[in-house]
Amino acid sequence: MKRALVTLGHPRHAGMLRALRVLDDAAEAHGWELRYVVPSREPLLDQVGLPAERTAVVPGLAGWRQWRGRLALPATLRSLVRLGRQAELFYSETLSTFPYCWWAGKLLGIPTVVHVYSSYGSARSYRKYGLGWARHVIAPSADSLELARTALGGFAPGTRTRVVYNGMDIERIARDAARPLPEALASLGRPRVGMVGNLDWRKNPRALIEATPAIRAAVPGVQVLLVGACPDAASEAQLRERVVALGLEGCVTITGFLANPFPVVRALDVLVHPALRDPFPLALLEGMALARPIVASAVGGIPEMLVAGESGVLVPPDDRDALAAAVIALLRDEARRHSLGQAAFRRLTTRFTLQAFADEMFSVFDQAAQEGRARWRR
Repeated sequence: MKRALVTLGHPRHAGMLRALRVLDDAAEAHGWELRYVVPSREPLLDQVGLPAERTAVVPGLAGWRQWRGRLALPATLRSLVRLGRQAELFYSETLSTFPYCWWAGKLLGIPTVVHVYSSYGSARSYRKYGLGWARHVIAPSADSLELARTALGGFAPGTRTRVVYNGMDIERIARDAARPLPEALASLGRPRVGMVGNLDWRKNPRALIEATPAIRAAVPGVQVLLVGACPDAASEAQLRERVVALGLEGCVTITGFLANPFPVVRALDVLVHPALRDPFPLALLEGMALARPIVASAVGGIPEMLVAGESGVLVPPDDRDALAAAVIALLRDEARRHSLGQAAFRRLTTRFTLQAFADEMFSVFDQAAQEGRARWRR
């Protein structure tokens, strides 16, 4: 059994943790064991189901570019080297942990695979994490890979890159979705429109709030749900202040983090994703698994996920009028909602399968480990 040491710099990111859970479930069948390193033991790790017995906490793993992180850097590297002694490779699921893995891998003589779950707007963001050092790069979409390639002016000769589309465990999502709605949401009326994810500026929840007055004017009684947590208290306060300023207190609900958001997703009449940037949003794959009709921004990897007009409705980013018009049109057309949802489900089951995701990921691991052993023998 080969072993990979997986580092995650954002243990509060539900989507990334669910992707790791998918890999963990498939690892043994592919001849791998995954062990995890996180900067803090967050409750979400247990809620998602990552095994505590294979998870180590190294506090210095976060914030290496800040002065506290730099002071802790020697201790952090020592911890990674100790934990990685029996590993075939490091897998940095977040770009922010890649420098640690690269340095520890060099000390141990093992490779690092980095997953670029990013769609940064500037070259600096890629360079500050040393992506140019990488020799095994995975991206969740062709768009994300091309952004990184362009930012770096091309990858170094010999660098292996691969686009690996995430897959979904449809049966698990269906089981979780069959559970009751949270009590506070069960009494909400219909129709229901909502977005799911980390409610930060990249996901752009404000766009949905700004579109809501037009949606409510056209479809009285509509309920709008923002399902997820804001990055900080100040961000949440700003969203809530805007809700109040627009007179939407009885119409818009910000749920906060939900360990199981799927009953809410299943109950949505339209799933919205108004992102400004997003390499390949897992929240949309999860919505596709539940056959939800989707309205999303045509940014990042989203046009690779959804065929415009066939399996989803794509609108320009940060255009509240276009967003509102698309949502209103769907709320008024039940047959169209059904056909879009079914087409989204079919696309998921043919293009973004769980098996394909696991096969591709562990194929990259196998190749990197084999090349690492070859270099070691030389």
